[in-house]
Amino acid sequence: MLGFGGILMLMLRYEPGHYRQALVEAERRPALAREFWTAFSDFWNASQNNDRDWDGKFTDEQLNSFFQAGQADKLFPEGISDPRIVFEAERMRLAFRYRSGLINTIISISVKMWLPGSEPNVLALRLERIDAGLVPFNAQWLLERISEVARNNGIDVSWFRHEGYPVALIRFQADLARPTLQFKAVQFEQGSITIHGRSSEGQAGVIAEARESVPAAP
Repeated sequence: MLGFGGILMLMLRYEPGHYRQALVEAERRPALAREFWTAFSDFWNASQNNDRDWDGKFTDEQLNSFFQAGQADKLFPEGISDPRIVFEAERMRLAFRYRSGLINTIISISVKMWLPGSEPNVLALRLERIDAGLVPFNAQWLLERISEVARNNGIDVSWFRHEGYPVALIRFQADLARPTLQFKAVQFEQGSITIHGRSSEGQAGVIAEARESVPAAP
């Protein structure tokens, strides 16, 4: 008969269905990974040109193929591997394997993303549910790791609590007084995400008090 420790380990080792289903067949991965890299390269290059609109559409299959080819491993802290993502109609599910000592589990996060409207170069992410297998997960460790990875890549992260949920303000070009990057829309569909924006020589307008106030989700 299993004791509490054994039951807990079984709960931690549970793999969510969306994580298993996000695994792309091996024979399809190379082409889909190339599709993602081509689309992302075009998206990135367009966003670097002033005075033009740009957009990028990416599917979860493309991203997961890119991840499963090991192309993004260096972006993640030690202990985190095998990331997978699923786009739904209003949110996305992010999951990854976490290993530390005797712990080997899948961390699963439900994330809602929107544009707070306070600054043109900011995305807001609300972490609505975080589980380790079947066990609710203390988010503090994860929040610190997300901030660490972002800052290592030149992106500023500010955290707030909104309706009991942790909310991240992801600020691009935080070192510029007038950022050239402006997000105009983020659209989720089943299986894909589309990002619309514009680049200019410097966005006019007042920098809002985003660090002192929590943006409301739509």
